[in-house]
Amino acid sequence: MPHRGYMSVKVTTMYKYLFILLVISGFAIPGCAPERDDEFSLPPTPEDPLFSVEMVQGDSNRFVIRDLSEGSFQRFWNLPGGTPKTSMKAVDTVLYAKKGEYEITLYVSKSNGSGTPSASTKVNIVKDAPQSCNPKLALLTGDCGPGGKCWTFVHTPGAVKVGPTYDDYSWYQSPADGLQAAQYDDGFCFTFENLVYQNKNNGASVDPWDGYKVIPYDHGIADFIFLEGTGISGRDQLLIPEEQFMGVWDSDNLLDIVSLTETELIVRARQRDPNGVPLAQGWFELVFMAQ
Repeated sequence: MPHRGYMSVKVTTMYKYLFILLVISGFAIPGCAPERDDEFSLPPTPEDPLFSVEMVQGDSNRFVIRDLSEGSFQRFWNLPGGTPKTSMKAVDTVLYAKKGEYEITLYVSKSNGSGTPSASTKVNIVKDAPQSCNPKLALLTGDCGPGGKCWTFVHTPGAVKVGPTYDDYSWYQSPADGLQAAQYDDGFCFTFENLVYQNKNNGASVDPWDGYKVIPYDHGIADFIFLEGTGISGRDQLLIPEEQFMGVWDSDNLLDIVSLTETELIVRARQRDPNGVPLAQGWFELVFMAQ
């Protein structure tokens, strides 16, 4: 009589051969086949967004931009050379103060998660935005006279304020006489004739990206535009070329005018990086007196 252990080995071997035959024959063992989900599918490729650009009646330098696309939950307008430079509004007005050709691009994120398509168009500005002497420009430029008017930092506390948002300057406020001598001798000058802007820095400026060192630099002569009511809360604005600055080098070239009198000028501007790109957080308030 065979030993039970021997029978066990034979039976086990038999089941092994049976399993191999089932696999070769194509029989599937329940529970081992991979499952397939036929309900999953990628969303369709998103269409380019639709938008319109219409010139403001009687003003060839201003355009109304409208997002006409459907099914979007977020948008971003890229408006290089315009005021504003960017926008996230469904409808906005952009100003192009200088003649030339400009590209308008709209990026739209779809609510179905299918992607962020974009579309672009170009507008051609045939002339610079007109400027006429008015009481505000007279205060800024010295009665619009040929000699112009220069502004310099006040020596009182808070000549330079820095904070995270437009109305919050909790990061830093300069003490009385707390700026460098190379800043107190700077004159930021505006002349109405030909709308000339000049940073008269006596040959040196403070470099905020290199330890606030005083470096020799000639900013040259540029131009400016005075914009009425285009700033935050309807404030007037000053627009100078992107390579220029007023007050501190890391402030943006678009400045909101908070106060303008015969003797005092207060402006607010975004903080920007060395490439001139405004930061997500960071605002300056700068206080000047007539020089």
